[in-house]
Amino acid sequence: MKLDRNQEKAVNHVTGPAIVIAGPGSGKTTVVTARILNLIQTHNIPPSQILAIAFNRKAVEEMETRILRELASSKPSHETEKHQKPEIRTLHAFGKDIITENYERAGFNQEPDIWTGQIDEIIAQEQTQIERDASTISVAIYKIENKRTGKCYIGQTTNPDRRRKEHFDHSSNDRLRQAIRSEGETQFSFEVLERVPGRKANRREAHWIASYRNRGGVFNRADPLRVQYSNQVILEMFCQHFEIPYKEHLDRDPDFENLRDRFNDIKETVMRAKRHVTTGLFDPTTLNDPVVQAFAVKYETLKTEANAVDFEDMIIHAANLLKTCPDLRQTYRDKYPYLLVDEFQDIAPADFRLIKLLSENLFAVGDDDQAIYGFRGGDSEIMQAFTDQRDVAKYEIARNYRSTSTIVEHARALIERNEPRISKNLRAHNPLQQEIKIVKTTPETVETILRRELKSSQEIAVLARTNYEIDQIQGMLTKHAHPVEVTTIHKAKGREWEKVILIHNTLERRFPRRDNKLAEERRVFYVAMTRAKVELVVLGGMCPFVPEFEKIPKNAGYYLRKFAYWCARRRLKKEKDVK
Repeated sequence: MKLDRNQEKAVNHVTGPAIVIAGPGSGKTTVVTARILNLIQTHNIPPSQILAIAFNRKAVEEMETRILRELASSKPSHETEKHQKPEIRTLHAFGKDIITENYERAGFNQEPDIWTGQIDEIIAQEQTQIERDASTISVAIYKIENKRTGKCYIGQTTNPDRRRKEHFDHSSNDRLRQAIRSEGETQFSFEVLERVPGRKANRREAHWIASYRNRGGVFNRADPLRVQYSNQVILEMFCQHFEIPYKEHLDRDPDFENLRDRFNDIKETVMRAKRHVTTGLFDPTTLNDPVVQAFAVKYETLKTEANAVDFEDMIIHAANLLKTCPDLRQTYRDKYPYLLVDEFQDIAPADFRLIKLLSENLFAVGDDDQAIYGFRGGDSEIMQAFTDQRDVAKYEIARNYRSTSTIVEHARALIERNEPRISKNLRAHNPLQQEIKIVKTTPETVETILRRELKSSQEIAVLARTNYEIDQIQGMLTKHAHPVEVTTIHKAKGREWEKVILIHNTLERRFPRRDNKLAEERRVFYVAMTRAKVELVVLGGMCPFVPEFEKIPKNAGYYLRKFAYWCARRRLKKEKDVK
């Protein structure tokens, strides 16, 4: 396995904690694989004493294939039997092994079942039940009328007395609120017009709005028929269903706008909270959002009654078991004295808790500039803090073997705007200069431009930020029959293509996303850029990241090109001397 000088330094590390700070295309997996082989072949470490943690199943399979191939080619076949290979697992799978092997000590009566999609089923059941209850409950259609002008506000609620007080104290309708403030509460009357089942409430509210619009006018703005149930009634049903206290003006709280959308986010909110567990087990009562908390309590109770664990429990329970059982912890440390972790920048606090307990010989490889899983609980600050520890050996592999120097230079100009980040000397092995094509597009022109860019025959990928955009792009390509791969940037991480077409802010304006940190969104853009080997085409509308990489400082570009040219000349001279 051919390695450069910096890769060799990292691979030759034997004991003690170490961090390999990597750049895109620098051979992260190669270094992990080579170090495992070096431990086995040079230092005679039994393969069974080595545990390697990869980010996903695909990475596990790739690493296993590489290692077994190298071992088979360099050792007699009897030495590469199944029991003599290193353990390569995802962290979740390894956590599951710990629990299932020690389930009684983990507090289970029998080996726990593994829940995968059950949380989605429970969420769907809860939502269905809430809407079912909303359809049959008695809803009051009420009127608040200005006695002087006859102008009305029409609304609906399951509790008219409470709703009346809310309006007169601080109405959620800005027009009505201003009128009450200027003319006084006594100038307005409150009357229940009728009571109907919830399924009829929107239609009846719309009827009364139309009726009073023709008289003195109405304060209402929104059309009640735009949704199946009003936000107010759904809010009241949420509180009733989850047995959480209803607070006045709760509907004005941004957290309670678009309740259906919030309900769809419950799963990710709960799982993200579980990825931040660093002591004990997950306690759902610590969640701040009352709806999420109530759901999480119910979900965890159902799971416990079923003697089951979910994906995140595998890590939480395993870490808690090793923490509370020193003898068991030592058993695993003795079994796997050498621990390697790939994609270290994407681990969550709960992951790091388990990793720290497993071995003192932690060899971590990662690139904090490619940390793009914050929405799942990933925390690149863990890598930064680990790098700052005095007893941690530090290695850097920042030479990019994938992309041209143009792509590397521009990507570097973009990512160096992020702070804090681990500084690294990003540079290209390939001195080729090829202009990055930046084309402004609109929803009307993107298909034509995309078809034009797809005429070349090399391997091409079209990348976008969201699944919504991917669906639209695939629809365009299906129509015109273009072997091209269309995928999200997150799914493209770790992969490469000769040509990459990045589409942003045309089909959907979500780059950068407002609900994510700007630094992480910049990292997502950076990951997209560095998937390209030779040609990078950026299609889209307005995006703050384009001008950030479009014009790199002249001096920086000059010296980077000069350095790349010098490296290429030196490499060619070495190859000539060898021949």
